[in-house]
Amino acid sequence: MKIIKMIDSVKNITTLRKVGNSKGILLSKEVIDFLSLEVGNEILISIESNKIILQKSARSKKQNKLNLKPETWEDQFKKAIANGDEPEKDVFEGIGNDFDKTW
Repeated sequence: MKIIKMIDSVKNITTLRKVGNSKGILLSKEVIDFLSLEVGNEILISIESNKIILQKSARSKKQNKLNLKPETWEDQFKKAIANGDEPEKDVFEGIGNDFDKTW
């Protein structure tokens, strides 16, 4: 991974990689530090003039650290819904496969 440091920005050259059934890129420590990112932060991805732009989401600044304890999930869901956040739709709803028919 090649890092190019500039006064008010960081440029990073990386490679598109296979991640399971998807594809992704790894962000260098310099990029993560430059954007002040933490695990669980939302990242706004936009494409302008054939450029991919990553920005820390404004919502990330308001979020508390990610709580991964399953025993707290129900309370977290209730708080999120009370704050106006709605659960994401299941993108696989209604999609079957031959394996499902064997059950």
